[in-house]
Amino acid sequence: MKPEEIQKIGIIGMGTMGPGIAQVMSQAGYEVSAFDLNKDNYPLARQVITNNLELLIEAGQAKAEEKDEILKRIRMVNSPEEAITNARIIIEVVSENKAAKTAVFEQIDQFADPDAIIWSNTSTMNIFELMVPDRLPRTIIAHWFAPPQILPLVEVVKGTKTRQDIVDSTLSFLESIGKRPVLIKDYVPGFIINRLLRILGRETYFLLDNGYITPEDLDMAVKASIAPRMMILGLTQRYDFTGLDLTYANLQNKEFVDAPEDTEPDFIVSRVKKNHLGIKTGIGVYDYRDREKADVIKDRDRYLLKVINDLKFCIDKKRLL
Repeated sequence: MKPEEIQKIGIIGMGTMGPGIAQVMSQAGYEVSAFDLNKDNYPLARQVITNNLELLIEAGQAKAEEKDEILKRIRMVNSPEEAITNARIIIEVVSENKAAKTAVFEQIDQFADPDAIIWSNTSTMNIFELMVPDRLPRTIIAHWFAPPQILPLVEVVKGTKTRQDIVDSTLSFLESIGKRPVLIKDYVPGFIINRLLRILGRETYFLLDNGYITPEDLDMAVKASIAPRMMILGLTQRYDFTGLDLTYANLQNKEFVDAPEDTEPDFIVSRVKKNHLGIKTGIGVYDYRDREKADVIKDRDRYLLKVINDLKFCIDKKRLL
């Protein structure tokens, strides 16, 4: 698959991630047809994309004169058939629900061209068990991160029956639109980043539930130490600077006891019971009730843009220490 061979990209799902992915594709010059079962999502999706573009223009990362053309290349259609038919790449972006994804995969099998490449944006699920068997050689997981129009990472997961040329063309295509794909050679639940976040979450809940630190100080500790260091060294290269001997010695330290596995941490459960779910309800760990949700998200994205723009050298594959 060469980028110039792609005439249309189909997206199924225009909830949380779909609009940003559609925007990225359109900004790269591709025609996008997007479908969602809930047509009420369409006006919001269009507004989200418009807001995203305005922020990129404000940050000098998009041109004002291109805004209308980018929006015009994204069509919200009335049926899955319209989104899927003649699409060279079809991207499934529906909720993490087996029944919902299975239904979408059946629609893709019904309407997609034989040579269509199928991406799933699942964040944890083994969609290779749900896909119509004949489509497996051209199916792959391409897991984007929110907000997809800003964060460059895409986790690409190869299925046991995924053809190598589909893997190679997916990686090349993502790089051609400015993303930084990483290849996961076989399915593992949660892939890479969500597995790491799960471990960090366990320690976070342990420290907070036991009163060792406040959420504000914990966040500051991370932002003022390991977060910037990770931008340069990631996780594995850090061991070279720590020293593998010291790292090994730390593993043998019996006084350093890991947090117990706890699926009911009070830090989370107590807030969920009060419907303090985060941005969506106006309050979670932090309180946002005196601000509009859209303004909070816009500020997050503005700062993310600044970080990504200033630290692009950190994800340059040609840069090695």
